[in-house]
Amino acid sequence: MKKLVTAFAACALAGLVNAQVESVNIVGYNTKTLTANQKAITGAQFVEVGGGTALSLSSIKLVNVPATGAASILWWNGSSYEGAAWVGIDFDPDNPGWGDGNWEAVTHTFAPGEGFWIVIPSGVTDPAVIQAGEVKLSTQATYDFALEANKKSLVINPLPVAISLADIELVNVPATGAASILWWNGSSYEGAAWVGIDFDDTNPGWGDGNWEAVTHTFGVDEGFWIVIPSGVTDPAVKIANKVL
Repeated sequence: MKKLVTAFAACALAGLVNAQVESVNIVGYNTKTLTANQKAITGAQFVEVGGGTALSLSSIKLVNVPATGAASILWWNGSSYEGAAWVGIDFDPDNPGWGDGNWEAVTHTFAPGEGFWIVIPSGVTDPAVIQAGEVKLSTQATYDFALEANKKSLVINPLPVAISLADIELVNVPATGAASILWWNGSSYEGAAWVGIDFDDTNPGWGDGNWEAVTHTFGVDEGFWIVIPSGVTDPAVKIANKVL
């Protein structure tokens, strides 16, 4: 992981609830190394330069990846996937970018903190994804993401440090085991349910089928799914760690 503004990357999350951020604008970039023949969840750490509230697809580039259409990006629209392939736009190999089946440019914007998949084919050496934009210096590190009932949401670790599963809490969600978190281990999903740990309703947390605590660590920029059942009012996920 290479960061021009490592200490500031989490602060790109404009529009987060209750952030209470004191900030200055900084322009920077973030490069995340990838693995060939793998797909990885990452996400938008920046907003557009000049006061934008989202990150454009064109601000996300692949490095050391041929623009042949074999690599792709996928995002979740709330009910299904959409995406684009890494191609030479208008069949121009000197103009790589995200395109459709006709190699015409695709436009899309990501909310800060929104996750997406990057899929890299086999045979690629040293692939990476780079994104550039505006970040903001934060004096704290607690972020609340609003969620929807009967939905699954793809979000990312918004902090410039690794976080533990215990740093991720659900708000206004009963700890009955109906809500869950899922992460990708490189070949399959792992996860945990939101339960009363040791069957104690006063101690909500992420547990297994026996309601015993599950531990896991999420790296910088690593994404995960939050799945909320129907019938829940005003659900949210709160991510907290050390003050920056």
